[in-house]
Amino acid sequence: MDNLPIETSQRKVQLKELSPKHKMVAALLAQGLDRVVVAQSTDLTPEYITWLGGDTLFKGYVKEMSALAGVHLEALFSKSVDIIAEQMLQGSGEDKLKAARLQMEATGRLGKNPRQEEDESGSDRLEQLAQRLVALQRKYQPSLIEGTATVVPEGA
Repeated sequence: MDNLPIETSQRKVQLKELSPKHKMVAALLAQGLDRVVVAQSTDLTPEYITWLGGDTLFKGYVKEMSALAGVHLEALFSKSVDIIAEQMLQGSGEDKLKAARLQMEATGRLGKNPRQEEDESGSDRLEQLAQRLVALQRKYQPSLIEGTATVVPEGA
């Protein structure tokens, strides 16, 4: 957290350091819990939770947690590539393909986002390939026959 820029605040009272309870509040809020639920879980008031949300140090900690989540999301890109490769080889699991596409959109490799400026043609090409793969899967899936094969000896 030492590398984070600390913005100045006009507040008269500011935190100088975050306690473990403050960090717990940040983690609960990051999970999408309502401030009332967070307050009950941490023996604080909902008003204090709201006040914490405006504190410069608290906001910096939340940004640091978000940056770590972004690193984790970025690291999952190779898993998305594996899922697409699996779909190309086995042709099932449209849900997996949708998940891979969602992950690529979230990391900026697909769709409109800041990463698109890095490689304008690559994102469009990936999107077209993903759409084509889904269309091919729909086209050929009804003709698949599931079952088991047995070897019949000659002359039987």
